[in-house]
Amino acid sequence: MERSVLVVDDSVVARMGMKKILKGFPLAVVEASSGEDALASLEAGLDPSLVFLDLTMPGMGGLNALRELRRRKPDLPVVVVTADIQKATIQEALEAGATEVLPKPAEGGAVLGALARAGLA
Repeated sequence: MERSVLVVDDSVVARMGMKKILKGFPLAVVEASSGEDALASLEAGLDPSLVFLDLTMPGMGGLNALRELRRRKPDLPVVVVTADIQKATIQEALEAGATEVLPKPAEGGAVLGALARAGLA
């Protein structure tokens, strides 16, 4: 069974950039444009090995989506990718259950490191 990575970001450009970085890995890359879409994907049976999650999105924001992902799948690695790299924001994301926080736009090396730490690279 192919392992999957869920990329949750309201920015098409950000999702495309992440897909470009992940290209070449034996992973299915599933996209969601909102926290609601990400949770709907899980309800539809998606069982990702890792989630890359933006914080600032319309509707359900990333922190609320993160808390809900954590509630539904406590062991799922969730890497927050955000342009808001203030200490308070990073701390709040980690307290909400983020595995780690990467600055946005995510650099290839940082994304590959997150994949490796999740056992996917």
